[in-house]
Amino acid sequence: MSALSHLLSARTWALTGLVALGAACGDSGTEGSGIARVRVSGEGAAKSGYPYDRQGVQIAFVDGWTLEFEKVLVSLSELELAAGEDSVASDRSWVVDLHLGDPQLEELADLAPQRWESFGFVIAPPTAASEPGDGVASADLERMVGEGLGYLVVGSATHPDRGTISFEWGLPIAVRHRNCTNGVDGTAGLVVRENSATDAEITVHMDHIFWDTLGTEKAELRFDPIWGADVDENGEVTTEELSAQRISALTDAKGAPLLDEEGAPLVYDPGSLPLPDKNLYEFILLSTASMAHLNGLGLCSVERL
Repeated sequence: MSALSHLLSARTWALTGLVALGAACGDSGTEGSGIARVRVSGEGAAKSGYPYDRQGVQIAFVDGWTLEFEKVLVSLSELELAAGEDSVASDRSWVVDLHLGDPQLEELADLAPQRWESFGFVIAPPTAASEPGDGVASADLERMVGEGLGYLVVGSATHPDRGTISFEWGLPIAVRHRNCTNGVDGTAGLVVRENSATDAEITVHMDHIFWDTLGTEKAELRFDPIWGADVDENGEVTTEELSAQRISALTDAKGAPLLDEEGAPLVYDPGSLPLPDKNLYEFILLSTASMAHLNGLGLCSVERL
């Protein structure tokens, strides 16, 4: 599959995604005002794994793997809307499991009926005050707080010839998203109408974890390099093992070069995006920092915290 382009400066990325925004009549609180109802989704991938169908397009690994998630925990906070000098923000924070569904986070009520051109949110490690969503174990929440994790992703992948690999990755992501555009029509932010509720969705695209290229529309999903990182061949790949897998010389567990579909040595390409170290773990961290989007193909500016 092709992935959408991502531009990166030292502290800011442009993002893309794929969901929908809608408006519906409802109780909007103060007469004449409106509501923004915000939920979060990991799409079909977080629920049923890969391959899966996204609006008629099959999203799958090019190297023959299938994958299922057991947990997709994400920590969100600081929902905000702004329009000129007007702004509204939530002081709540949440940890939710996207494998279990698409939870609603917050209703921002009593909003002036207008275009709120800036929609923002933060994905960063939770605190002791973060609210656990349905099915989030206290031990997982405590781990995310203690280890400073924005994501905790657990699952397994299976290949007909290479067997099954499990993973449990804590990802220390901390980024702020602002000035998101509406993925439905490309306009700025959200339009809140009088005496109505507007639905907004933060969508987490799990395919970012498995991209082989950044900063281009030609990314593919691959799992072979993750399988190859299992140097102790115990069927589980840790973040430490990912750190030992060099993206410029990807190998299997025995050190033999991995090959692409044309028989050439497989190399991951970060493009012009800076990596602290050119290993698979850092590559995944960079890619996942930009995997949360607003209303599908909406662009956000994203800043490291």
